[in-house]
Amino acid sequence: MGWVACVLLALALGQAPPRPLLFAHVMPWFEAADGRFGWHWTMNVRSAADVRSGRVASHFRPLLGVYDSLDPKVLEAHTLWMKLAGFDGVLADWYGVRSDFDYAMIHRRTEALFNAAERAGLRIGVVYEDQSLGNAVRHGLLPAADVPAQAREAGRFLRTRWFGRKGWWTVGGKPVVLVFGPQHLQSEGWAAFREGAGPICLLTLHRRQPYADGGFDWPVPGEGMAFTRGFGARSADWGLRVACAFPRFRDWYEEGGQKGYPDLPDDDGRTYRETLDAALALKPVAVQVATWNDWQEGTQIEPSVEFGYRDLAATQAARRRIDPALRFQPADLELPLRIFRLRQSAQGASLADRAAEALRAGDAARCREILGQAR
Repeated sequence: MGWVACVLLALALGQAPPRPLLFAHVMPWFEAADGRFGWHWTMNVRSAADVRSGRVASHFRPLLGVYDSLDPKVLEAHTLWMKLAGFDGVLADWYGVRSDFDYAMIHRRTEALFNAAERAGLRIGVVYEDQSLGNAVRHGLLPAADVPAQAREAGRFLRTRWFGRKGWWTVGGKPVVLVFGPQHLQSEGWAAFREGAGPICLLTLHRRQPYADGGFDWPVPGEGMAFTRGFGARSADWGLRVACAFPRFRDWYEEGGQKGYPDLPDDDGRTYRETLDAALALKPVAVQVATWNDWQEGTQIEPSVEFGYRDLAATQAARRRIDPALRFQPADLELPLRIFRLRQSAQGASLADRAAEALRAGDAARCREILGQAR
């Protein structure tokens, strides 16, 4: 059931319409283990010594320091921050199940993210990068004739392995899948994908494709803020739509030896507050925040050295305006970092377990009390 149908049903029953869900778009692709740092921290320009000292391939620095997206301490901190900020779930940037390039690494970290998110009571889902199949064709790793079969396999994996998870986002009983594009698959490929996936709600980028059930928005730096402001009019007849909010766009691509994009201003936090408020005001089925942690493009709202918890506090405030029952406060946002640091000490595991469990249960006061016992 789409947003319009939900609203009509709610009005007929004399109830307030359901609020839009809030999702954080997550890049589960960071590597930092055994003295090795993956491309997303270095972009082949930063050395291991640079990264160890905090100079990563970004204009900004994560408050947790350089991390691996497979580290359970990091995933716990991330998902607890999301819960405290008022997010309903995570949407992972996912490249499918092929082992080309770094896709297997991303897949493993997506699975770990989902485990942590569900433990925190968050919904889960993917934004599928169908360019992964195009990349395989261009590099001679996949015959073009085999693309539909590979699309069917990606859909089948989702149906048999992930759609049945308790946290998977559904609309009208159907699992939701977003695709970042399409960038490669055409109608035949999406027919094969649906054959493997079964009944789904498929949402495509920037416009509703003929084979899709709706669409979602994303910032386009080359077209400025006007593009985002026009989403409401563009998407009025899409049926299912997912609006987008973002804090800024300031990429590190040119510094990393690639072509960069124009900046979109942070404007002392106003860009995020205004895009989030405007997205929620459209009353879409959901709002996707782009992004949680794309440090290369500078769109992250994950706590940073430069901005602290500012954007998470803004998310809390926006969620409270549509859901006054949200109990968490800006002062609570420090708690996941305290748990993370406690886990870094050999003696802190037991206290950290108890503190994290209290926070997952929604009891920030109890979490703070437990953390106060640490020496």
